[in-house]
Amino acid sequence: MRPYNPPAYTNSAVIYQVNLRAFTNEGTLSAAAKLLPHIKSIGADIAYLCPNFVHDDDETRDGWSARQKASGLNNPKNPYRMKDYFHTDSEYGSDDDLRAFIDAAHKLGLRVMLDLVYFHCGPTAVFLEGHPDFIVRNEDGTPALGEWCFPKLNYNNPALCEYMWSNMEYYVREFDVDGYRCDVGDAVPLAFWEEGRRRIDAIKPDLLMLNEGTRKDFIGVFDLNYDFGFSGAMVKVLRDGQPASTLAEYREKFQSERLGEGMSILCFENHDIASDAYDNRLEKALGSDAVDIMLLLMYTLKGVPMLYNGNEVCDSRRHSIWGNRFHGANLTIDWQNALTERGQARMDYLRKLADIHKTIPAVRDGSMKFLVSDGASVIAYERETDGQRVICAANMSGGAVACAIDAAVTEGVPLLSRGAAWSLDGELRLSLEPYGFAVLEVK
Repeated sequence: MRPYNPPAYTNSAVIYQVNLRAFTNEGTLSAAAKLLPHIKSIGADIAYLCPNFVHDDDETRDGWSARQKASGLNNPKNPYRMKDYFHTDSEYGSDDDLRAFIDAAHKLGLRVMLDLVYFHCGPTAVFLEGHPDFIVRNEDGTPALGEWCFPKLNYNNPALCEYMWSNMEYYVREFDVDGYRCDVGDAVPLAFWEEGRRRIDAIKPDLLMLNEGTRKDFIGVFDLNYDFGFSGAMVKVLRDGQPASTLAEYREKFQSERLGEGMSILCFENHDIASDAYDNRLEKALGSDAVDIMLLLMYTLKGVPMLYNGNEVCDSRRHSIWGNRFHGANLTIDWQNALTERGQARMDYLRKLADIHKTIPAVRDGSMKFLVSDGASVIAYERETDGQRVICAANMSGGAVACAIDAAVTEGVPLLSRGAAWSLDGELRLSLEPYGFAVLEVK
């Protein structure tokens, strides 16, 4: 088992997920490359691309997932149903456009992660004619389908493993990518990932590997896992009025049971959540002030924050991973929001959060401990390292609250606050306006 030894930049990383179909009106790599300076400007340092490889265009609806059909967009090309792993889909441009995107990102000091879809492939994948045994088959020879109706790749076949390892190596060696997000990583054998990681580390040692999964035994091969329940746990407090302590309890349990010494990404939206929301994105459903609280938690809890397409401009427009310039006009980020007062305020807020996340040692590298508050809607926690203590407290409700935090505190300097007043006299007492918060360096 590979020991847990993530790249040195992991603790301070901020990931920005680029869903090419929704990121620009053109939906191309060339158009997205023009916005890389914007991604850099809000404090992100890793651009993660949704799958850019050739999508299977088979129109037989028996091979479409239920979500694909329910989208109503009639697009046969699911970005998570691969036809050719070694080339860029013409919808997004060319292999040269991918290389130019990565080169442009590197010139700005941004890293680029690609999205590997290795659990399944499309029904007309280019290798199937020559290698029918690259997929799992039923006794009658028909493809064995996975959860989303796509053929499952056959990892009992050494030739298939070699093919996929060579794919991992190809984009590191030929395109200089900086890591991979691995779709449904838990469903692919650990032994495959171990060997794949060994091979790509030999080419480029500081790659970041993100597992779209939660298996604790995968930590080590992967530097980060997902936390699928984090967004939902926050929503239950912010929208449904559950006590903030339930979020703390959830996160403590998840860290213990699923991560151990490792970390997860922290996000409130991604391409799946945004697609499933249809016309009720969280920015619209909860309001921007509540989203600001979710962002605060993402950047100050233990983990790596991941922004999704347009979070930084308070985007609330419908997105869909099946929506592109050919299917579903205007299912893209509403970039006009960047010119509004609220959009400008959100981007400035994210820059401040990124600065705290990257430069405050206790937040970047410190231990993590939730604190008890007598305010039911208030979540509070402490980060500490090398004698530096930082306490974060946030009101996760639309009503004002006064509370005491169970922490011995005599001095405090604000790092960031909004709608908050506090007193320090051996204990920390706070008065928080609706969705108010304080991040304090304390003694």
